[in-house]
Parts: sequence; C-alpha cells; structure tokens
Amino acid sequence: MTTTTDSHRTQRPTAALRWAPVLSATYAQATAFAATAATAFLVTDIAANFGIPSAARLWPLGAFALGLVVAANASRRVGALARTRYTGSASLAALTLSAVALALAPNFGFALGAALALGAASGLVIAIAGRVVIAAEVGDGTGSTVLSALAVLAGLTAGTLSLFALPAFGWRGVLGLLVVASALAAWKFAEHTPHE
Repeated sequence: MTTTTDSHRTQRPTAALRWAPVLSATYAQATAFAATAATAFLVTDIAANFGIPSAARLWPLGAFALGLVVAANASRRVGALARTRYTGSASLAALTLSAVALALAPNFGFALGAALALGAASGLVIAIAGRVVIAAEVGDGTGSTVLSALAVLAGLTAGTLSLFALPAFGWRGVLGLLVVASALAAWKFAEHTPHE
C-alpha cells in the first residue's frame, strides 16, 4: 500500500515536469506568431507615422518576412536539441529587444532594421520552441502537432486583437504589449526547458 502511494507521488511531479516545458515552448511559439501577425496588421500605421508613401508602406513587413525565413531555415542546420534552453531563451530575449527597438523607432530606416531583427528572432523562436514541442511526449505524438497549431491560432488571435487595442494605445503601445508577452515567454522558457 505504501509502495503504491509513493509511486503515485513520484509520478505526478514527473508529469508536471514533462508538461511545463511543452506549455512554455507553445507559449513561446504563440508569442512569435503574435509578433508576425501584429507586424502584418500594424505595418501601414508604422509607415504612415513616418510619412512614407503608399508604395513603400509594406517594406517593414518585407524586412520582417526576410528575417523570419532566413533565421528559420538557418536554425534547421543546428542539429540536436543540445543547448535549446539557452538558444531559445536568447532568441526570446532578442525578440523582446527587437520589439522594443521597433516600438521606439525614431525613423523609418531604424524601423526597417528593427523589423528585420524582429523577424529573425521570431523565426528562431518558432523553430527552436517547435523542436521542444515535437521532442516532448504528448499523447501518441499528434498532441505536439495540435499544440503547435494552437500556438499559431493563439498568435493570430493576439495579432487580431491588437487591432482593437490600436485606437487606445497606438502602434507603439501595441508593440509594448508584445514586449511584455515576449519577456514573460523568455522567463518561462528559461525556467521550464530542460538543460538537454
């Protein structure tokens, strides 16, 4: 009887430890997808703020997309999951700092550079956090796919909701909300992702 009780006690923390990295990685992915959606929705407001003509207003989105694609493709060559905690946390920190830079951009050229950096950081976060989700034992394996899909949906929903916050906070304030979300994601990812 005592043995059974002891085994139940040891199994609960193990399950919690297994879920904590998965949920923090899913939240990290959702934050990166939210950065993507928010940039797409706010790009015309950002460009209009600097008096950029209509023909060039999508340039920040192009810079973001370029950074995302290059970083996501480059991260595939990294290899095993070693140091995922550090690379993922660093990528989330870069996402946070890039969002700060874009929110505080003094001119359009600076905004383009910040959007490029934000895209690169988002691409790294999506790829690295995705590897954590896939490597976890979630059900028969389909659970990992479901969680990644939920991360995309949550990110797009957050990006859409940013449009409702836009009149009250402006595009800089909306990016400030992204800064808070990504800083929280970096903290939780570093806290819960195993060392190896």
